Amino acid sequence: MNYREDLEIKLQKVTLAMQEVVEDIYITDHEKQRIISKLIEFKEAIILKGIELNIELEAA
Repeated sequence: MNYREDLEIKLQKVTLAMQEVVEDIYITDHEKQRIISKLIEFKEAIILKGIELNIELEAA
């Protein structure tokens, strides 16, 4: 697996996790905001790493 594939897989996982949090009716709004904020930070870090490595990622 190369860097591009690895970063794209991580980006997909974070995006799916964000969708799961939004769809989970048992998580309070405050908890959702906290979790999604953290996931957005991870997603941005992945995208920035792709830019740093000069890899064009297909953001989901």
